Amino acid sequence: MYRDGHAGFNALLYAPFVPLVSAGYSFEAALWGAVLALAAATLPDFDQGLPWIEHRGPTHTVWFALLIGLVAGAGTALVARSSFGSGGGFGFDFGFVVGTCGILAHLAGDVVTPMGISPFAPVSRVHVTLDWFKSKNERVNRVFLLAGSTALTGALLVAVYRPLP
Repeated sequence: MYRDGHAGFNALLYAPFVPLVSAGYSFEAALWGAVLALAAATLPDFDQGLPWIEHRGPTHTVWFALLIGLVAGAGTALVARSSFGSGGGFGFDFGFVVGTCGILAHLAGDVVTPMGISPFAPVSRVHVTLDWFKSKNERVNRVFLLAGSTALTGALLVAVYRPLP
């Protein structure tokens, strides 16, 4: 999948959680989660600009997902503390889950392509691919971008205009 497809896919997967996070924590937490999910959407592909790292190598593993989850958790704890006083009820755990799942969503988007990934390398070299469509398939990438953008926008509107208890 390409950048737009990954962004749309992550938005589509995070959208159902926006009203839940907004109701359970705050709208700000839901927005922060959307920022994290979208930031994680293309993060593993930074390896394409680094000649010494194989594309879909170390940045396309569950270990990288956990590392980014730790970084996102720490960042969320700092942002919540400094921006929302007591943290608005969310912090490290929230950031860790959204950051980790954001990377795992990227990996899922790459599993459906012929190139696939080795998600547990170097512990296991098992290669996973469903070979449903090519990464460069413009139609698929656009559909995911449109569906994800629509779903996330709708979810944010639901969270903003939800009836008060």
